[in-house]
Amino acid sequence: MGKTDYIGGRGEAIAFARLSKPCRAIGLPYFWPHPLGEKCETFDLLVELVDAGEMTPFFFVQVKTTQQAYTKSQSPPRLRVKIERADVVRMATFPAPTYVVGVHERDERAFVVAVLVGMGEAIPSITTGHELTSTTLKSLWDEVSNYWRTRHAPQTTSRFLNSPERPT
Repeated sequence: MGKTDYIGGRGEAIAFARLSKPCRAIGLPYFWPHPLGEKCETFDLLVELVDAGEMTPFFFVQVKTTQQAYTKSQSPPRLRVKIERADVVRMATFPAPTYVVGVHERDERAFVVAVLVGMGEAIPSITTGHELTSTTLKSLWDEVSNYWRTRHAPQTTSRFLNSPERPT
């Protein structure tokens, strides 16, 4: 493994730790991340919302890690991580909420940005305005919960039932 593999692996561990930090009054985290493994082309984590009711809302995350200095010309500074155009396009067309978590490996800080439908250009850097703090985690939980509450209907029928009945 090369240096970038170690930096990337450590970044994923930092993102996991920030997302799963117990920061609610009941002692639970807002999220439970699941690593998708190196074979997954676009995403590194599938992240479930904790304590969100009968259904389990979720979102996908691509983690980008760097040791480079933050930009100094913008306010707030930006993290020097690049998300390639092909990844942005794949993420933007995915039928679930998608985010990039940028990690500054040396500082062990993580920042989140959304990738939305219609986005199609590479992202050259990400803002440090949305650091994964308790407040940001709560806002992210609310955003994803609201997405699924307003857009998701449970599957009530299928051609592949475990009985001889056929749906009409």
